[in-house]
Amino acid sequence: MLFFTAWNLCVMAQGSNSISGRLRDAKTNEIIPFATASLSIDGTNALIKISETDSAGNFNITGIPNGIYRLKAEYIGYKTLIKDSIKVSAESNQVNLGELKMIASKQNILKEITVNATKNNDRVGLNKKKFSVEQSLISKGGTATDLLQNIPTISIDGSGNLSLRGSSKLNVLIDGKPSLIGGGDITQVLQSIPAASIESIELVTNPSAKYEAQGDTGFINIILKKNQKLGFNGSANASTGTRNNYTGGLSLSFENSKVNVYTNYDFQHSNIFSNGHQHLQFLNPTTDVVFSNETFPSATIANTHNIKAGIDYYITPKSLLNFSGGYNLNSNNKNEWLEITQLNAASSPLQLINNANKTKGNGRTYNLNLDFVKTFNRPKEELTFSIGYAHGNGNTDQHFFSDIYNLHDQATTLATSTVHPVNNNRNSYYNVQIDYTLPVSKGTLDAGYRSQWRLDERNQVVYRLDDNALSYSKYYPYSAYFKGLNQIHAFYINYQNQIKDFSYLVGLRTEYANLDGYVNGYNFSGDPLYTPVKVLNIRLYPSITLTEKIEANSQLQLSYARRVTRPTPRNYSPIPDISDPVNYDVGNPNILPEDIHAFEFGYRKSWNRVNLSSSIYYRKTNDYIAHVESTPVNGVITTTSTNIANAYTEGFEIISRFNVVKGWDFLVNANLYNNHTDAAPQFNIAKSSGLSWNANITNNFAVVKNISLQLRGSYQAPFKTAQDRNYGSFTLDAGSKINLFHNKVSLSISGRDILATRKWSFLRDGNGVLLDFERKTTGARGNISFAYNFGKEIFQKKKIEHSAEKQEN
Repeated sequence: MLFFTAWNLCVMAQGSNSISGRLRDAKTNEIIPFATASLSIDGTNALIKISETDSAGNFNITGIPNGIYRLKAEYIGYKTLIKDSIKVSAESNQVNLGELKMIASKQNILKEITVNATKNNDRVGLNKKKFSVEQSLISKGGTATDLLQNIPTISIDGSGNLSLRGSSKLNVLIDGKPSLIGGGDITQVLQSIPAASIESIELVTNPSAKYEAQGDTGFINIILKKNQKLGFNGSANASTGTRNNYTGGLSLSFENSKVNVYTNYDFQHSNIFSNGHQHLQFLNPTTDVVFSNETFPSATIANTHNIKAGIDYYITPKSLLNFSGGYNLNSNNKNEWLEITQLNAASSPLQLINNANKTKGNGRTYNLNLDFVKTFNRPKEELTFSIGYAHGNGNTDQHFFSDIYNLHDQATTLATSTVHPVNNNRNSYYNVQIDYTLPVSKGTLDAGYRSQWRLDERNQVVYRLDDNALSYSKYYPYSAYFKGLNQIHAFYINYQNQIKDFSYLVGLRTEYANLDGYVNGYNFSGDPLYTPVKVLNIRLYPSITLTEKIEANSQLQLSYARRVTRPTPRNYSPIPDISDPVNYDVGNPNILPEDIHAFEFGYRKSWNRVNLSSSIYYRKTNDYIAHVESTPVNGVITTTSTNIANAYTEGFEIISRFNVVKGWDFLVNANLYNNHTDAAPQFNIAKSSGLSWNANITNNFAVVKNISLQLRGSYQAPFKTAQDRNYGSFTLDAGSKINLFHNKVSLSISGRDILATRKWSFLRDGNGVLLDFERKTTGARGNISFAYNFGKEIFQKKKIEHSAEKQEN
């Protein structure tokens, strides 16, 4: 009896014994998720248990008997961390080792996606992925667009449009906030940010309730560079490319134990050529015109200046105050030549239209941000506060020259018209956010509030040349002024806990979103028109994530989140874009936001030389926003954004990293998905379904100690949406880099779209019109880049104590 009683007490004690801690980077203080923590008997090295850190870098080894142990933590790219003489006894049965700092390995070759004697900072989780810019040799000397083309799971077509998992409606943030560059147009924003100014890319596919609900497939957060070294440090970079493209940049910083002062400047000169065609067939023609064939080559020269500066001040060891600001100045000059041939049913030419569109534009934006971080003695307890302001304005001056020839009876020029649109845009953005993290029992409770206000003003005045008077007069039907206030107020609460190998995160977010505006315009008689614009959206956005560790290096995860895609200015503003004389583009003031329900089931597994992350996902979209073309009037169609029937997407995605041999590793990403939509008879849209896939592979080679190569191929198979049947596209990119003078100097050569095959092309069938479209855009195909790092670390780094991971802003 005494024996069994003692045995039971021993088993009970063993069940409550545990050794826990948290792993961080010794230099950057970043958490290290998915690292291996193994426990052995001190002195004999007999292995007892193996565990893995979670997404917050925490490990907890339970169910161990009393004794003295040796902990070993390992992660690729870091030196092995060993902690000896850890005593577990009846008096001290729950040992918390606190935060353990791992030192980056200085070996010249890593067994991950890194080929140039630097550690790999990529973090590939199931629903959150972080990619380091330094690993991308292909994007050297390029823009954010070029960089994103090298990120797994993201696809970019020939016009710079992003897509993720079969959708282009993801949310893109810069340092956790939307950008006002180009009025917030994502394509312009990405083209205006040099790749050299970016530190890393975060990709979250099914965010929790802590994050803004905007974006059907999640969001991309582009993190700009900020000093990570002590003392006075700096770097300079320059690049030159084909087609007279070049960039330059300078970064300076100083940090000691109390302050960190930093500033970055980048300049970019780009020369971009674009070409394509648009073939229209009118299935129910009202005139003799049945076919309209159009080509539209263009050349755009742009100059961009970016400045970012800031200061971190450590008020106390547990309090940090940051003030930062940014300024962007850009100008562009675009010349586009449109040649439109209109034909009858027998394909005989009826009319030829030559258009010369000249556009000069300029814009400037600036932002100011104040952030405060306060941590406490209790681990994981943290308070953050952020307030931000941004302002931007842009002006475009356009001239559309049209020469019309009648080919049917071989007549001479019938008419020459000149249209002169002038656009002025102003945008202001305010952001206030507060977040609080509180340890509750063995879990954590997060709560926060965020308010955003965005004020938009868009004014378009169109002038038309009077051939008789040889003077311009205001053309009222296409002149309009829009003003709107878009405000979003949100509150969220999250609770996270872990029970042995099972963890859960549940949350609820409520958002009040209200777009209130109006348009002052005119009808074709010149009479004033007032059009209100109102989009009100009040919803609850629940989220849940369940994770189960199967064994030390594998886990399963199931998540659900409700999302929203709000209309963009292009979707709701009724001010028309008349740059294409046969296809006008106009918004819909009555459009509704999309309502999305997203599910994801993921599996992650690590072996010695292989890491695998896979997901099955399903997405249902109510009030799907599509671009619907009207019945042609006098040979002109109008494309309008509108809500059609529901849309559905289901798919399977894998990301796998293979460390083949020393000096060669590669990353494979493949995505198979199916898009289908219900029928919308009111727009002559039939029920559609289309299976598609995309894949890419990035090879990294270390030729010798300081020379590395990178080769990437990607393919997007044809796919179908509500009205569009998109064609496939293949791209091949390559890059190389050599490090000199103890890695202080580097030279890079890169080639993008080497085979000139990247394009955006589709066939659209809707409302009696067949539209066959293709566009190719070419910037610098080849680049030579130079980078020089200088400075020396002279102080010991001081970090906020017990700081929880900052997930946003």
